[in-house]
Amino acid sequence: MKTTTKTIAELIETEDSPLPLDIFPNKMGINLCSVEALTWTRLDDGQLASLTVHFLPNPAGDPRRG
Repeated sequence: MKTTTKTIAELIETEDSPLPLDIFPNKMGINLCSVEALTWTRLDDGQLASLTVHFLPNPAGDPRRG
């Protein structure tokens, strides 16, 4: 098994995301500015075993994230 963590900036640059990043804004209504990173684990045969989304908390009164 291999576990990988990449920031959203790294994922945009490398296009190495385990799922398309447009899923967050287009299907979930989550702005990418609110996501810090993704962590995923793949089995030796390439199957995706787990996926964790690391969110950035919305500081009170910050209209840029919500």
